[in-house]
Amino acid sequence: MERTCIMIFVPLLHYFKCKNSYSGSEAGMRYLLTPGKRTVPDPEGGEEAEKEEAILTVDIWPDPWALDQTDPALRRREVFPLSDAGRAAAAQCMKEAFEAEPERWKNTPSILDCEPWAPPAPEEEKAE
Repeated sequence: MERTCIMIFVPLLHYFKCKNSYSGSEAGMRYLLTPGKRTVPDPEGGEEAEKEEAILTVDIWPDPWALDQTDPALRRREVFPLSDAGRAAAAQCMKEAFEAEPERWKNTPSILDCEPWAPPAPEEEKAE
């Protein structure tokens, strides 16, 4: 069995807390880590209370195109808490995604051999 050294790098938590995104690629697997916030129910604040939670979103997709030019069926998104544990879980998620399908990532087409994905044209409303 061929052994591959995986070099997926994830910056320190402080980098993301300063609202910086980070992108990279590893042998055909591209990834983007983006800090953000989401609204979640607040159990301490009453029945309909909500609070904001800091999150780290990880997008994974194959080469050769940018995220928005890749078919959504080929993309994967995971969300983790913006914490040291969430950062470690994000790194582990990307490592597992790469190790689960190494041939998928190594056999991505060249940018010269394929066209970028484009969203379908909106259907025109039929006049009655």
